[in-house]
Amino acid sequence: MNQQLKQYLQKFKTAAQPTTIHPWLYIHNGGKSTFRIQLCGIIHGNEVGSLPTLIQLIEDLESGRRTFPGIISILLGNPEAALLNRRFVEADLNRLFLSPQPEAYTNTHEAKRARELMPILSECDILIDLHQTMLASRQAFFICPRSEITVAWANQLGGTNAYIDSTPTTTTPKYQCSDDFVWHQDKPALTLELGKAGFHQPATDISKKVIDNLLSTASFLISHNIEHNRKDTLNWLKKSPNQLVEYRTVHREPYRSKNHALEPGIINFQPTVKGDLVHAEDTPVIQIPEDGFILFPKYPRRDDCGTICEDLPKEIFRIIQSC
Repeated sequence: MNQQLKQYLQKFKTAAQPTTIHPWLYIHNGGKSTFRIQLCGIIHGNEVGSLPTLIQLIEDLESGRRTFPGIISILLGNPEAALLNRRFVEADLNRLFLSPQPEAYTNTHEAKRARELMPILSECDILIDLHQTMLASRQAFFICPRSEITVAWANQLGGTNAYIDSTPTTTTPKYQCSDDFVWHQDKPALTLELGKAGFHQPATDISKKVIDNLLSTASFLISHNIEHNRKDTLNWLKKSPNQLVEYRTVHREPYRSKNHALEPGIINFQPTVKGDLVHAEDTPVIQIPEDGFILFPKYPRRDDCGTICEDLPKEIFRIIQSC
């Protein structure tokens, strides 16, 4: 993967150099509208699955095979972590899009990168942040703060029929993701999880479909001079038949001790029933408290003796239910 990754990163950097002084930011300006689409990849370094689609889009724009009347901004969040095949170098970048940042992280590589990226994100009219999950998923899914126009865009973009509401529950967050940052500016901001981290065809196919739908829809809005009119945009988006199933988090199971462990093989969107036992053999009991679907199951790294050798996650899984 490392050689393939290096090739993609070099192609990106070469294309970005004529358009911006930032090495990991590519900008295409079609010159007919100020409407700005912001696409983000590898905010988490090991989530590289969107790169083939993003590079192909850049090549198509550069060659003239594809046109767009507005502005397309594409940024890569953490190539340094990607080259290490790690989620981050020192801290989770997708927790640091806020000001002030937590004091413990202000001098980290990721905090500095977040401070570089926040002004770029602030210029967009819509954000699509492309991510992947640590483990396999039965389907791709949008997960982002809720607004009427965000949900309408998610339905229009396709790629999945699943949307999970992650609206912040506090006005003074201790951390903030890229979509939270843009959502607080009252703009549509969508995170799309493309399945398990890494290069694979489903991630390429889903991200391509979503970006194709995004560009064709935005081009239509621009051609009708309504791209900056929220009411008219929403009314037009809502003409599409609703395909989305909306989900909300109903339970977060705390990681109670280092002795707790999930049974092997649990993946994202795995259905489960209240009362199911999901703990590994010879470990403390973990019982499902609600019907629904498991999201973000955790299997921390363990040494040969079975001892967890990384920080204990706050939760071992979530349960989501359709609204």
